[in-house]
Amino acid sequence: MNYPQIRAFALATPRTGYQNQITGALRSLADLFGLEYDENASFLLPEGCLTAADMEETIAYGKFADYESFKAYLYKLLDAYLKKVIFPPKIFVTAYDMTEASSAALNADMLCRAVKDYYQEKNLGPVLTSVINGRLYGYKYVDLINVPKHLMTLRSRIKLLQDKKLRKKILFTLGTINNFNRRTVALKKKEFVEKLQHLAKDKKMSLFVEKFKAFQTAEKRVVFCLGGRVEGKEIIFDLAYMRHLYEQAERLVKNGFKVIFVNGPRTPNDVTDFLYETSLSNPHILFHNCKQIAQNDDERQPQKWRIYSGKYEKEFLIQAKIGNIYPAVLGFGNTLVVHTMDSYSGCETAGAAIPTAVSGKGIYIDSKVRYDCHNLYKILCPKYAVDFDEFVDLACNLKLMPDDLRLSVLPNPLRVFAETAFNAYNRLMLAAKKH
Repeated sequence: MNYPQIRAFALATPRTGYQNQITGALRSLADLFGLEYDENASFLLPEGCLTAADMEETIAYGKFADYESFKAYLYKLLDAYLKKVIFPPKIFVTAYDMTEASSAALNADMLCRAVKDYYQEKNLGPVLTSVINGRLYGYKYVDLINVPKHLMTLRSRIKLLQDKKLRKKILFTLGTINNFNRRTVALKKKEFVEKLQHLAKDKKMSLFVEKFKAFQTAEKRVVFCLGGRVEGKEIIFDLAYMRHLYEQAERLVKNGFKVIFVNGPRTPNDVTDFLYETSLSNPHILFHNCKQIAQNDDERQPQKWRIYSGKYEKEFLIQAKIGNIYPAVLGFGNTLVVHTMDSYSGCETAGAAIPTAVSGKGIYIDSKVRYDCHNLYKILCPKYAVDFDEFVDLACNLKLMPDDLRLSVLPNPLRVFAETAFNAYNRLMLAAKKH
């Protein structure tokens, strides 16, 4: 089928995970319409920011005094954005940001409202608004709602049965929309290995290089991709849990595995320090910091916990020469990637046919508040992923290796989302013509 060349756009966010989700959706739409993905033409950015990486704070309705002030701010962004594109895009994408807690759905709805108001006031024609990876909510200004099945509850299912209009807007997916695939992993691996060769003569990088060479030549490998804490108390990711994971890693090492730990923006600083310190004395375990490192006293404040600050800032700045090694380290054969249960990243690797495990033992996740994490675990394990602690027992007792798992590949929702968005846009166009 030949598709018209319709462009899509989004509001950028400094939250790496959500930015990747949005990018995946925009790429899928560009692919569907036969367009080359253009990041410069894809995102609304605040003044002074060239990319999302330059942003320090999210732009959310809940941070403004009222809708009018929020709308005025967003209109300025839209004015600046439309000056750099030839034609106004017709599809707008945003992600449901879990970090915004109870205001996430309202923030998304008001963002879509402001975009629709702008297009109407400027006579730019219909614009399709969409929210990806969100919980069910009675949106007024969103035309397409992507709800992964692990975000559904009994109450939301009943609500959907009662609301026929809302039901027509829903696109259910088994996993999350993301920007992850094996092609990207292979490319990142190639770039990483080349960069490592250039740093091989750097004495300050000698320990990293030595440990990574051992990982590279190993028969079997494990990579831990860590999540972490949230603003509330519904997820407790602490040293006790980290010690459990590390002890399991040591069991695997004794059975011939080489191990890499990488942290994320939500990984607590004390957990990060523990991993760095303990891994130094183990030649088979490598820890690499992937958190942004504090550059000034303001970034060292407690409320800036997503930025690393502490006694190893200098050491991590040296490590930063190599950049973020995830997902490049997944490009080596017979490698198991372990995600903590608080993260959605298991959807990415399970969908890319990379042997995937989910760790849930030892981490506290309130099942009433973050039922999504528990639901996702049940969806992924044991069909698309394996429980990590079960894998350790099998690897140590029966010599099971990652490539022995033969897990099913989680269906990729990207093409389905793109086609559904296109069909929804066509319905908007037909409705506009009738009026």
